Amino acid sequence: MSGKTAILTGAAGGIGRATADKLAADGWSLVLVDAVDAVNEVAASLHKGEGQSFVGVVADLTDEASIKGISTAVAKIGHPLKGLALVAGVLQKVGSIETLELGEWDRVMNINLRVNLVMMKTFIPALREAKGAAIVTVSSWYGKSGHGFFAAYCASKAGLISLTHTAADELARDKIRVNTVAPGNVATSMHLNALKEEAQNRNISFEEMKKIEWDKIPLERAAEPSEIADAIKFLVSPESSYITGATIDVNGGCLFS
Repeated sequence: MSGKTAILTGAAGGIGRATADKLAADGWSLVLVDAVDAVNEVAASLHKGEGQSFVGVVADLTDEASIKGISTAVAKIGHPLKGLALVAGVLQKVGSIETLELGEWDRVMNINLRVNLVMMKTFIPALREAKGAAIVTVSSWYGKSGHGFFAAYCASKAGLISLTHTAADELARDKIRVNTVAPGNVATSMHLNALKEEAQNRNISFEEMKKIEWDKIPLERAAEPSEIADAIKFLVSPESSYITGATIDVNGGCLFS
């Protein structure tokens, strides 16, 4: 698969950076998207093989006008768009439903759900022209069951799982596969900061909170970002050519009710 381009959102975050490394090593040209300037550093750090290009785009994906810059970058690379890896996401401010502000609900829903819809709507035509492409979203095990103090996050990720499955059904005849990776706890700054917030909310120490959460994991640890990136890389590759509409759990063995 020479001459293939993928768009990767959330490229400056922990999972995003790891995914950029994996896809670059697998021969993809990449349009790397994030809301922070560090995304250009990620683009510059990747090892470039023959014919590969890496372009960083600083964009607020909740502003649809920013997406024009992504389309420009795809055109600049010039290879067919064959992959859409939608990693960008946020956690909510930890708190009960009773105290959850509607502005926070809207922020989480916009980034975790609406942005994914907008990216699909924008780039499905180009993916269709490639005659064999893949979309991968990143949901969460929190999208498969409810968890206290994370109502907006759980609801947004549940919606993303449903959106992914719907897209898979609609796009199968176009030979566009659509799947989601549902991580459990991942050792990123976002996860660790969430543990600190929840510990404060519960009036316990960070170590106590981490033990509570990580004791739920049969493999007894959080994932490394690269382990989530492996699943994303697999789902955009020809090795997953008969997989669509799937939710791939990468959670260390956690079971769901």
